[in-house]
Amino acid sequence: MIRCTVFAVALMLCVALAGCKGHTSESLNAEGEALFKQGNYNGAIVHYKNALEKDPNFVAARYNLGLAYIETGKMDQAEREFQKVLLQNPYDGRVNFQLGRIANFQNKPAVAVPLIMAYLQEHPDDAAALEQLAISATISGDPASAKGHLEKALAVEPDRISAKLGLVQIFMIQGDRAEARKMLDKLLAQDPENRSGLHALAQLEAQEKDPEAMLDAYSRISSIYPSDLFARYKQGSLLMNKGEGEKVRVSAEAMLSEYPDSAEGHRLMGLYLFREGKFDEAATYLSKSLRIKPDLETYYLLGLVYYNLDNLELAVTQFQTVLDYSPGFVQARIMQGEIFLRQGRGPEAMVAAEKLIEGSPEDFRGHVLKGDALLMQGKAHEALAEFKQGIGLAPSHYGLLLKTGLLKLSLGDLSGEDDMVSAIKISPEGVDARMALHSYYFRNGRMDEAVAVLSEGLNGSKNDAVLYNALAKASLGRKNAKEAEEYLAKARGADPAFLQTYYHGAIAKLFQNKLDEAVTQYDLALGFAPNDVRALIASAAVLEKQGKLDEARVRLEKARSTKDTGAILMLSSFLQRNGKSDEALAVLDQERTKQPENMVIVQGMAKLHVARKEMDKAMALYSRLEQIDPYAGTVERMRAWMAAGDLDKAEESARRLMQLKPDKGQSCLPLASILEMRQNRAEAEKVLLKGWELEPSDDQVGVVLGEFQLRGRETKKALATFDQVLAHSPTNAPALTGKGMALQLLGRNDDAARMYLQAVQARHDHVPALNNLAMIWADDEAKSAQAVNLAMAAFVLANSDPAVIDTLGYALIRNNRPEEALGVLARALTLAPGNPGILYHQGLAQAELGRTAEARATLETALASADFAEREDAEKLLRALSGK
Repeated sequence: MIRCTVFAVALMLCVALAGCKGHTSESLNAEGEALFKQGNYNGAIVHYKNALEKDPNFVAARYNLGLAYIETGKMDQAEREFQKVLLQNPYDGRVNFQLGRIANFQNKPAVAVPLIMAYLQEHPDDAAALEQLAISATISGDPASAKGHLEKALAVEPDRISAKLGLVQIFMIQGDRAEARKMLDKLLAQDPENRSGLHALAQLEAQEKDPEAMLDAYSRISSIYPSDLFARYKQGSLLMNKGEGEKVRVSAEAMLSEYPDSAEGHRLMGLYLFREGKFDEAATYLSKSLRIKPDLETYYLLGLVYYNLDNLELAVTQFQTVLDYSPGFVQARIMQGEIFLRQGRGPEAMVAAEKLIEGSPEDFRGHVLKGDALLMQGKAHEALAEFKQGIGLAPSHYGLLLKTGLLKLSLGDLSGEDDMVSAIKISPEGVDARMALHSYYFRNGRMDEAVAVLSEGLNGSKNDAVLYNALAKASLGRKNAKEAEEYLAKARGADPAFLQTYYHGAIAKLFQNKLDEAVTQYDLALGFAPNDVRALIASAAVLEKQGKLDEARVRLEKARSTKDTGAILMLSSFLQRNGKSDEALAVLDQERTKQPENMVIVQGMAKLHVARKEMDKAMALYSRLEQIDPYAGTVERMRAWMAAGDLDKAEESARRLMQLKPDKGQSCLPLASILEMRQNRAEAEKVLLKGWELEPSDDQVGVVLGEFQLRGRETKKALATFDQVLAHSPTNAPALTGKGMALQLLGRNDDAARMYLQAVQARHDHVPALNNLAMIWADDEAKSAQAVNLAMAAFVLANSDPAVIDTLGYALIRNNRPEEALGVLARALTLAPGNPGILYHQGLAQAELGRTAEARATLETALASADFAEREDAEKLLRALSGK
C-alpha cells in the first residue's frame, strides 16, 4: 500500500510538471486573467507568477500581478510589481494610475493626487481616474471637491455605478440624506441586487438610526450573497440587539461550519457569548478572530470581555490598540478612562478625558469623565464645574443630573435637590434617583416627601420590589415592623424572586423577636437561591441565638460548600464560639490545604491560634504571610501581639512597617496608635507629623492627627489640622466631622451642626456625623423631629454601639416619647452597664413619665460615677426632683 501511494503521488507530480511545461507564459497569463475575471485573485496570482518564471520580462503579466495584489489587499507587493513595470516601461501611464490607487488605499492622498493627475493628462476622460481623485479629496476632508470629480466621472460615463455610489457616500458625509436616498432608490430600482448599493443603503439606515431598516438591508445582502460574511455578521449583531440570541447562535455556527477560517464567524460567536455573559468562551472566539483578521470592532469587543472578567490591564491594552488606529473611537476612550478611575489612576483618567473633550467637544461624556477624575483628586468644586458643562451639552441626561445633584448636596448646595427632581421627571422609572432623593428627604426629616418620592415611582413593574423594600427599610428604621411587613408583601407581589424582600422580612420579624418566623423568611429566600450565602449565614445566626446549634451548623456547612471564604470563616468562628476550637482549626486547615494561596484563610488560622494562645503557631503563619506580602503580614503580626497584650513586640512590628514603606504616611499610623496607648503622646504626635510630612495630601493621616489632637483637648490645633485636610478635600466626611467636634468643644454648636450636616450629605452612612448632629438638633425645638430620623439612621447602621443607642433615646425624650426612650436606653445600658451619661438620660425619661422615685435613684447612681459631660444638668434635675 505504501509503494502504491508513493507511486501515485509521483505520477501526479509528473503530470503537473508536464502540464506546466506545456504552457507558455502567454497561456499562463491568459489563464490568470480568466481567473481574475471570476474573482479568484489568489489563483490568478499563481498563474501570473508562473508566467513570470518562464519570462521575467513579460510586462503584461507583471502588470496583471500588481492588479491581483491590489484586489487581495497586498498593497506593498502591488507597489513593488508596478515599480518593476516602470523600470521596464517608464512611459506606461497606466502605472501612475495604479500607484495612485495604492496611495489612496494607504491613506496618502498627497502621494496619490500627482500620480492620478499625470495619468489624466493622457486620459482626461477616464472615469475611474476621476473617481480616484474623488477618493483622495474625501480622505483629505474635502467632500465638495470629491463631489465635483464624481459628477465629471458621471458626465463621461453616465451609467457608472461606482461613481453613483461614491456620490451617495458624499451626500451622507455632507448630511444630505434625502439626496443620498433619492440616488440609491433609483440605483436599486434599476439593479435590486447590487451588493455595493445594498451596503450603502445599510450605511444610510445607520445614519438614520433605523436598526430595523439596517437589519432588512443586511438580511437582503446575506440572502443574495451568502459568501458576504461581513453582511452576515452585521445581520447577526443587529439580531443580538433585538434579543434574538438563539438566531444569532445558529447563524454563527453556520458561518463557522461553512467558513471555518473566517474572522467574521468567530467574531459573531464571540459577540453572542459576550452578550450571554460567557466571557471566558467569548475571549477565545474573539482572540481567534483577531488572529485571522485584525479588526477594530473585535479589539473593542475583546476589551469589553476582559473588563467584565475584571482583567483590567488586558482590557486597557485592547482599547489602546483601537485608539492607536482610530483616536476618534469615543467609546474605547471612555472605557479606558473608566478603567483608569477604577484603578485609582486619576492623572491617566484626566488625560483620557482631555483627549475626549478635544476630539469630541460636543460629547458631554468627556466632561463627566474629567469631573470623576477631579473628584478622585479631591477637587469637588472643579468636578462640579465639569458636570455643569456636561449638563449644558446634555441637559436631559438622567445619570448626569443625578450625579450633579448628589455632588451639589454633598457640598452644601441645596439646589442639588432640583437636579435630582429633574432627573426623575426625565426618567420616572429611574429607581436610583428616587432612592437618592428619598434618602435626602429622610435625613432631613421630610418624611412625607420621602415616602411620596418612592410611592410615585410605583408603576406595576418588577422594579416596584426595590421601591417597596426601601419603604419597608424606612419603616424598620422607625421601628414600625407592621408597616414594613405590609410594604414587603407588596414587594413579593411585584417580584417574588427579589431576595432583598426576604432579608428585610427577616429583620422585621427579629424586631418583633419572632425568631422562628425570621428563619422562615430566610428559607423563602433560599427557595429561590438555595446556595445564597447571605441567607444561609444569617439564618444560622438566628438558629444559634435560639440554641439550635445542630441546625445552625448544617446551614453553615452548606454555605461553606459554596467555597465562599466568608462562609468558611463564619463556620470556623461558630465552632470556636461553641467550644469546638479543634474543629474550628480543622475547618481552616482543610481549606488551607485546598487553597494554599488564600491569604484570608491563613489569616483566619493565625487569629485562631492567637485566641488559643498558641503564639508560636500564629507567628509561623504570619511569617508565611510576610513572605508573600511583607507589609500586610507585618500588620497582621502586630495586631496579633496587640491582641495578646504584648505591646513591646507590637511596637517592634509597627516600627518595621515604617521601614518597609518609608515614603508612605500611613505606615506611621500603627506606631503612633501604640505609642498613644503607652501614654507617650509627645512621641506619638512626632510620628504622626512625620507621616503627614511624607504625604501632605493623604487625608487619612491628616484626619488621624486631628482626632489625636482632639483626644488631647488641643482643640485649636485640631481645628487647624482639619481645615488643612478640607482645603484640598472639601467633602471628606471624617474631616468635616472632626472639625464639627472641635467647634463643639469650643461651644460653637451652630457651626458644629453645619459641619456635621455637610459630612452627612457627603457620606450618608457616616455614623459619627449622624449621631452628633442628632444630639445637637435634639435640643433645637424646630429640628428635634429631624433629630430622631438622624439618630434612627445611625442606629440602623450601628445598632450595637451604646453611644448611638443613647442618642436615639435622648432624641425620643426631646420629642415627648419617654416611654419609647426607656426601652431604647435599657438596651444601651445592657451594652454599657453603669454609664453615667446613659443613666442620666434614663432618669430624665423616668422624670418625664412622673416616676420621680425611680428617676432620683437613677440620677444618684449616675452622679456616684466619675465625671461626665452632662453632670451639671443631672445635678440640677436631681435637686428639682428632690424639691431643693
